[in-house]
Amino acid sequence: MVIKKEIKLAVTAIAAVIILIWGINFLKAKALFDRNNVFYGIYNQVDGLKISSSVIYRGYHVGQVTSIRFTGERFDRLLVEFSVGKNLEIPANSIAVIQNADLMGSKAINIEPGDAALYAESGDTLRTALQLGLMEQFNKQLQPLKVKAENTLSSLDSVLSVVQDIFNTDARGNIEGSINSVHNTLRNVEHASASLDKLITGQSSHIASILENINSISANLEKNNDNISRGLDNIVVISDSLRAANLSKSINSLNHILSQLDSIVQKINRGKGTLGEVVNDDDLYYNLTAVTENLNRLLTEFRTNPKKFVNLSLISLGSGVKEGDNYGISVYESEKPLPQDSEWYLKYPDLLEYKSRGQFLYLIATYKNLKRAEKDLDKIKNAYPNAFIVKISQK
Repeated sequence: MVIKKEIKLAVTAIAAVIILIWGINFLKAKALFDRNNVFYGIYNQVDGLKISSSVIYRGYHVGQVTSIRFTGERFDRLLVEFSVGKNLEIPANSIAVIQNADLMGSKAINIEPGDAALYAESGDTLRTALQLGLMEQFNKQLQPLKVKAENTLSSLDSVLSVVQDIFNTDARGNIEGSINSVHNTLRNVEHASASLDKLITGQSSHIASILENINSISANLEKNNDNISRGLDNIVVISDSLRAANLSKSINSLNHILSQLDSIVQKINRGKGTLGEVVNDDDLYYNLTAVTENLNRLLTEFRTNPKKFVNLSLISLGSGVKEGDNYGISVYESEKPLPQDSEWYLKYPDLLEYKSRGQFLYLIATYKNLKRAEKDLDKIKNAYPNAFIVKISQK
């Protein structure tokens, strides 16, 4: 059977159309007969991603980009559609990352798998991310260096401007004047140093004498430190007493006493009363003079021969301690007895010496009961902080 020419042309045209459609879909990564899973991703920019760009999953080519179009109210975002094999199961929280496919800058979508238990279904929109290319990464790394270089150049320009200002004619003149002033100052300092050296050399003996005097004064102050401290303590006690006293009342009392004393003196001058008669009676004066002379002779004989007048036996509890006293307040202690001309005896003629445990204790007062001793100790400590109570043992 002979096939007509028109039938051949029709078959050829249909075949060409089918091949054309298949080729277009192939270029668009669309299959004519196989149905793949389709997923979507929304990006702010795609950085050179094209239709038919590869889709990679775990480093293996699994699909292609099938469509890219603008979306959003202001068309400020891009909706990318891509297909993968139907048998491929992708976790629902996987991320579709646009990244470099090769060194030439071609882009591809790399699906980074998630850890969700559920799998994404065809038509789902996956989470997206954009990986910077080599140039973008290089520019990002270079940007801080660029900023630093610009700041350095700006600082260098400021420095050069300052240097230029310094080395102009007027500035050089000012600098030379300043250097000359510094030179003159150093020369004056050198002259002053030489004059001072001559002065010190000429007066060295006098300076040494002054230093020796200062050392002597400081040594004397150090030796008399205790006396100075006691004097200051006494001054403090006196000032505290004066501050605590009612001065106005004391002055009024003193005025009253002076007025009474003035009245008494006037009466004495007029010869009134016993004292007035004593003052104004000459015979009484001579009699008193005779009595005084006889008393002096009696005391002199008493000192030379006391046994003639007194014969008593005293019981002592310790050196200088009265019988019946059980406690005393010690203000000083030493290993050796104090001489009679020491400052303690000069200051306190009634100071009592008591020996206990090989130490000589010097008591300013003695008491029969402890409460009275404790009460006076608080007052005595104001002047002598090291004072303490001693229990007197009767022998």
